[in-house]
Amino acid sequence: MERARFCHLTVDAVQKQAYVWHEADWKFSDEWHSHHMGQLIFVEKGVQYLHTAERTYLLPTHHCAWIPPGLAHRTSSPVSPVYLRCIFLNHTVDDSFFKELNIFHTPKVLREMILFTEQWSRLEEEDQLELDFLKALAGILPVTFQSALPLVLPVPQNPRIASMIDYLTGHIANDIKIPEVASKFNLSARTMERLFKQDIGITVAGYIKLYKIIKAVELLSVTGETVKSVALQVGYDSVSTFSNTFYNVLGLRPQDMIVG
Repeated sequence: MERARFCHLTVDAVQKQAYVWHEADWKFSDEWHSHHMGQLIFVEKGVQYLHTAERTYLLPTHHCAWIPPGLAHRTSSPVSPVYLRCIFLNHTVDDSFFKELNIFHTPKVLREMILFTEQWSRLEEEDQLELDFLKALAGILPVTFQSALPLVLPVPQNPRIASMIDYLTGHIANDIKIPEVASKFNLSARTMERLFKQDIGITVAGYIKLYKIIKAVELLSVTGETVKSVALQVGYDSVSTFSNTFYNVLGLRPQDMIVG
């Protein structure tokens, strides 16, 4: 598969301190992989999901992700095409920013710098101007970073919990009643709550709320639908309740995530 060759051979085989890859129609693969370089991703169009063994992250349109070097992950997207602008960095300063996978807002200066790197996309030869520019870009990442967006879901390790989550997410537009869901799996609501907390560290209601907001961000980023239509799709009859819940989770209003 071409994309697997890109992930496992092309990038790691490049003998440069930094490497740029912009792709207007990114091809996703379920294959797990890692890079010896850290990876900055900017989503120009569409959305991307980043999966690790323990968490799933949503990377919305016009936002960035930093993936530390050596972190095993895979990627996916519910839409096509997805336009990604990626920058791989071999050396970074000793800052906590570079040690964690984070999803974050893209400051204007960073976005302009990422767009400027298109001229070096897939360039495998050394270029001093490129290197100097990418060193400057790497330098501003921890300076401009303010906080990570909590667009992350824990991944269940217990197959029984995974089945419950599949059911919950498949009925996200409905009025989900936890006791009724628990009974479908021959459990009491209390036992279901206990198993959820043991496996993924949050309550059933907490998982449902977080999933709804993440799904809403995905829809707002790619569909061009209204806030009201998205609210209904993720199970909110009241737009004001949806907006307030959205703000409590992300610190933003739903309309802030609509891509113009």
